[in-house]
Amino acid sequence: MNNKDMGRVALVTGAARGIGAAAVLALARRGFRPVLAVRNPDAARDTMSQLHALGATAHVVACDVSNTASTQQAVAETLRLAGRLDVLVNNAGQIDPIGPLADTDPDTWARAIDVNLVGCYRMARAAMAALLQSGAGCILNISTGAAHTPREGWSAYCSSKAGLAMLTRSLALEYPQVRTYGLQPGVVDTEMQVAIRASGINEISRIPRDKLAQPERPAQFIAWLCATQPQDLVGQDLTVNDSALIARMEASA
Repeated sequence: MNNKDMGRVALVTGAARGIGAAAVLALARRGFRPVLAVRNPDAARDTMSQLHALGATAHVVACDVSNTASTQQAVAETLRLAGRLDVLVNNAGQIDPIGPLADTDPDTWARAIDVNLVGCYRMARAAMAALLQSGAGCILNISTGAAHTPREGWSAYCSSKAGLAMLTRSLALEYPQVRTYGLQPGVVDTEMQVAIRASGINEISRIPRDKLAQPERPAQFIAWLCATQPQDLVGQDLTVNDSALIARMEASA
C-alpha cells in the first residue's frame, strides 16, 4: 500500500465483476477508496465483501452510463459518500452485437456506441469538475486492440472503441491537469469472452479459455497507472502486452 494514495477516491464503472471488480480490489490494495458504479448495486455484494475483507473503505453507487442523469447522480453520490473524487476508471462496456454488419440490429449497434463511447463521455463530463478540484485527477479508459485492428463481426465494438481512443486523446489535450490514459487489457477471461466464444466469429472466439489472462493482470496495470500517473504516457492507448510498460510497472513496484 502506497501512503501517498491513502484517502484518494477512485470511481470505477462496471465494477461488479470481471476487470472492474479486479480493478477496485487492486486500487484498494494501493490505498485508494473505491466507489463501485454499477447498474444493479446488489450485483456488487461479492466484490464489496472482498473489499471489506481487505479492510478497505468502499462504497457502491447506482449508475447506468447510457443515461446522462444517472451518471451525474453517480458522481454526486460519490462526492456525498466519499467527499472527493480523484480517479475515474471507465470500464463499463458491451460487445454486442456480434455478426456481419448487415445482419445486426440497428438499435443494438447504436447502443454499443452509446455505452462504449458516449457513456465514457458522460462519465468524464460529470466527473470533470471534481477531478480538476482534486489537483491530481486521472481518467483511465478501458480500451482494446480492436480500437486499432478491425475484427470480423465486431463493427460496433471496434468503432466505439476507436472513438474512445480519440476521446482519450481529446481529454488529454483539453484538460492537461487531469491525466488521461487508455489501456488495452488483452484477451481476458470475463463474461464478455463467453459471448465471444459462443459466436464462433473471428480468431478471438477460438482462443482456448485456459489461454486467456485473468482479470487481475490488467487490474495491476490499472492501479499502477492511477497511482503513478506518468506524464509521458498521457493521452496514449497503452497495452498490457507492451514489454517496456511491463518492465516499468515492475520496476516501480
